[in-house]
Amino acid sequence: MLGNYTRRYACLRWHNPYVRTGQFRRGRLWARFIVWRLREGWARLPIGVRFLWMLLGVMLGLMTPLLGIGYLFLQRSLEAHRQFVQYQRLAAAVSALDREIAALLRQVQDYTVWNDAHAAVQRRDTEWVRRNIVDWLPGQFYYDFAMVVDAEGAWVVHTAGEWEWLRRTAPFQQAMRGIGNAGLHRRGERIYILAAAPIVDDQWLHPPAGVLIVGKAIDETLLRRVSQSAGHTGALRVRAVMNPPSPPLLRGERAREWGDSNRVFTTAGAQALLNVSQLLYDSAGRPIAWLQVEPPRAEQAWLLHALCLTKQYLFVFGGALALTASLTMVLLLKSQLRRFTVAIQRLATGDWDARVAYPARDEFGYLAHAFNQMALQLQQAFEMQEQQREELLAQKEELERVHQQLQQAHQELATLNAELVEANRALAQAAVTDGLTGLKNHRAFQEALHSAAQMAERLQQPLSLIMFDIDHFKQFNDRFGHPAGDELLQQVAQVLRESARAYDVAARYGGEEFALLLPNTALEQAVQVAERLRQQIRAIKNPRVPISASFGVATYRRGTPPATLVYEADAALYRAKRNGRDQVCVYQPEAA
Repeated sequence: MLGNYTRRYACLRWHNPYVRTGQFRRGRLWARFIVWRLREGWARLPIGVRFLWMLLGVMLGLMTPLLGIGYLFLQRSLEAHRQFVQYQRLAAAVSALDREIAALLRQVQDYTVWNDAHAAVQRRDTEWVRRNIVDWLPGQFYYDFAMVVDAEGAWVVHTAGEWEWLRRTAPFQQAMRGIGNAGLHRRGERIYILAAAPIVDDQWLHPPAGVLIVGKAIDETLLRRVSQSAGHTGALRVRAVMNPPSPPLLRGERAREWGDSNRVFTTAGAQALLNVSQLLYDSAGRPIAWLQVEPPRAEQAWLLHALCLTKQYLFVFGGALALTASLTMVLLLKSQLRRFTVAIQRLATGDWDARVAYPARDEFGYLAHAFNQMALQLQQAFEMQEQQREELLAQKEELERVHQQLQQAHQELATLNAELVEANRALAQAAVTDGLTGLKNHRAFQEALHSAAQMAERLQQPLSLIMFDIDHFKQFNDRFGHPAGDELLQQVAQVLRESARAYDVAARYGGEEFALLLPNTALEQAVQVAERLRQQIRAIKNPRVPISASFGVATYRRGTPPATLVYEADAALYRAKRNGRDQVCVYQPEAA
């Protein structure tokens, strides 16, 4: 009963307008009292403390959104940099794969320019081809298959398996037309690196006897080697993806064609670390797979950890910066620094008499004294600078005069240097050239002979030498005089110079004797060259007597001194003379 009465009484008091108005008045009085106490406490604080709290609040309010925006920009920049690094990794992987294809083509071309292989394929020596090419190449270079076809396209020897599909590949068709080529080809769920080249002889004198085609599958081992060749770490993975879905950047007809080859697309745009891909095309220009570069997981974890630490450091640094800036109390010091600002502006406009009048001996007094000292020093320095500028102008004029003299001396030295270089060039040319005929002299011929012999030993190439002299030249010289003899020597030298190839060495060995060194030339070809020279010399139109020459031909035997070649060619020459002159003789050991 008492409880009901109490509740009824409280309800009546609340609904009573006089009671409710009194309670609101007391609440407003309490609010005014609290505000008044806060104002009184704020007013009692020192001015430095008040500016400290004021600036701290303002700077925290301004810096918090700025730090948030900076963090977002930093996160986006890191993501862009990460994607750029992935693009670079993909470009390096694609370049390494291209180098792998080029290396495979070079290896194949090294084994297709081969006289023995050319002859074996022509006579269809399957045992030799299998032993030296088809079985040896996969074991030596880890190819998956190797096969040889003849010039008509029929299989000669091939690795076990069904390889008819290779006839439809672009490298095979290019090689059948005589052009080596390499590229990618997809067969089922495997991608092969194919390389094909025509089989020719060392001198390219005969048509191709057939085609050699090899292939290597792109597997995990090859992709790992490509990744290491591109400079990637072991945690980075490079792989080829078969039949990938069209990237979201492709639409319509471009999506059905698997995209643009010049674009690099991401395969997982929502991931923290993006995997980037690029289309791989076969030799016919058809897309066959995507090449993906997957970053290591440790990089993603490290990046997330770095972003978290960056967020913490930004907010801590922002708070510390706000607190430090608040301590400066810019608003309190502005009124005192205004007089310094005016004096500084006057000093900046060139008024060197500007000074700060501040008689008090406090911090600003010390600052004013230091400013006045600085202004005095600047005034003295400016006056000294003006004096130095005048001295520098005088020195500049003197230096310009000296510079002109030096330029003139430099031009004279350049002219003398050019004349000296031309004289040295003429001396060097005269040291290796015969003055009468313009051919190599004896010394230059000996140097070329030693170099050619060393090259023939190293490259296992033939080397031949032709030596000849003019028949009855002494009687011609005695009968018609030295000017006629010199003219005849020049005519023979001109014939020799026109008949020699670019890398042959034509020289006047001595007197009426000439020499022609033929690198990479067998004995039979050298005999043909000598016979052609003999006929050309007989065709020389001399108004006095018919001209003929005797020739001796020898070929270099490996392991013998270069002088032996000269001796053998000279012996063959003298045998041609003994046999009646105007003929070509080949060195024969039994005749010697």
